[in-house]
Amino acid sequence: MIPEYGREALAGRIRRLSLPDGGYPYYQGNASSMEPTLLTVLALARSGLADEAVRPGLMWCAGCQNPDGSVGLDAQHPHQGAWLTALAAIVFRHFGLDEKAARALDFVLSLRSVVSRKDPRLRQDDSLPGWPWIPGTSGWVEPTAWSLLALSLSGQSRSPRMEEGVRFLLDRQIPSGGWNYGSPALDGREFLPFWDTTGLALVALRGHGDPARVGPSVDLIEKNQGMIESLSGLSWAVLCLEGFQRDSGPAKIKLLNVMTTLRDDELHAANYSLGLIALSGGEAFLS
Repeated sequence: MIPEYGREALAGRIRRLSLPDGGYPYYQGNASSMEPTLLTVLALARSGLADEAVRPGLMWCAGCQNPDGSVGLDAQHPHQGAWLTALAAIVFRHFGLDEKAARALDFVLSLRSVVSRKDPRLRQDDSLPGWPWIPGTSGWVEPTAWSLLALSLSGQSRSPRMEEGVRFLLDRQIPSGGWNYGSPALDGREFLPFWDTTGLALVALRGHGDPARVGPSVDLIEKNQGMIESLSGLSWAVLCLEGFQRDSGPAKIKLLNVMTTLRDDELHAANYSLGLIALSGGEAFLS
């Protein structure tokens, strides 16, 4: 946890990006977008801000929900960015918007990646359904992980769809540890793991799957946390390590330093808010 005054200062900085419509942009000067707004309202709530500070952004997100329960990238692109619906389900549930959360979760449950025959060049089982970035396309690690978090936080951690997603993530794990965006290897050569993707996948898998399968990837994050440079990578490292009751001290110190030294024009609202969530405690994404 960070000191109260520090948390307030960080939250106040992100609040200054709030737009007249209630939403938040990725960067200052941009229009409101769904991902930074969802993460910002969750970060502000985790930081202890009053409801009146959080409500405009929450209502902007709620107003953008489509009749089928999904959300899009923004008000101008309502049917692009369906993967964000899992994050919306988490946020709506957190704030007690039960009807909207239920509709978002129904959409998440209905969304499946396409499957295909196994490609002998790839070390993966393409017959396993995960979740896609875009409906009607292949499954990827990050949208699958977000969907598993939404299901787990909604009490469906034992559902068949949850079990499918867990198998998908474990299948896509790089043999030596960690996750790339999709395939773990090609022609027998492992891809490099990405810190943010690995941390997100591990948070989603906490309490699921064989610990012996997951453990080496947690070790990878713990041993290399001092090498992580990106804001999103550090945020997910902290969330992952604390979720698995590992030491996150080096990553947390580095994360706070990165957040406090960013210039205003460098501030990416979604990643900054994720960092604030990580520094405030990771319960927002853990069941």
